[in-house]
Amino acid sequence: MRVGWLWLWLLLCSSALARPAITLVSSQDTHDSPYGRWLALIYGEAFARLGYDFTYLGYPGGRAPRLAEQGRVDGEIHRGADYALQTDTLLRVPEPHFYTDYVAYTRHPGVHLAGWQSLSGSRYRVEFRRGARQPEMRLNGVLARDRLSDVATPEQGLRKLLLGRSDLYVEQALVVEALKQRHPLEFAALYQAGVMEHSATYAYLNRRHRALLPVLAATLRTMKAQGVIERYRQQALRGSGEALSVGARPRSSGL
Repeated sequence: MRVGWLWLWLLLCSSALARPAITLVSSQDTHDSPYGRWLALIYGEAFARLGYDFTYLGYPGGRAPRLAEQGRVDGEIHRGADYALQTDTLLRVPEPHFYTDYVAYTRHPGVHLAGWQSLSGSRYRVEFRRGARQPEMRLNGVLARDRLSDVATPEQGLRKLLLGRSDLYVEQALVVEALKQRHPLEFAALYQAGVMEHSATYAYLNRRHRALLPVLAATLRTMKAQGVIERYRQQALRGSGEALSVGARPRSSGL
């Protein structure tokens, strides 16, 4: 009987000492990109400072936002400011982690664009990555629906450009630049037609974590002031593979 009570006491103590856990998600493409490595480092550090275990998972297609909206994970790690208008479940952390550029890519060096409105009234066939709601929302505002389509991966979007099956592919700059580094010969004939948007990007947490928002924002500001986020940017761009060592685990199929 004493042994049983001892085990129960030890179990209760270990439960009391367990750290709370946060799981954030994004598309698989973002997760596997330099942005993903950078995000894993940033939030692994930020949540560790706040006493949380942190997991960052990537999912293909549009599965990540569905999991976040259903409350099966704690939020999305990388969205624009306007995403707050598209969700009733998630709340934006009131401090951006960094800024991103959405860029239009083409195989035609004579195409020059600047901002989403520069596409208004054009007849370009434009593609974007499925689940990337920022370009989807912006492009639907300036182009006819029959001029738009989506693709499953950035590689598919770039290869369709090369085959002449589309005129423009819109993607986050670091995602494409990483692909061009890995496949320099295949994608050498592609050009930047112009920057569509330079915007702040944020993490979004489920409403059940409302109290965590201001302290997480303050932690990000402190990390910026200390030079930590810039240091992690350089580490992520080196492609050192160290990002997942900071509290984040590779994608699981368990959700």
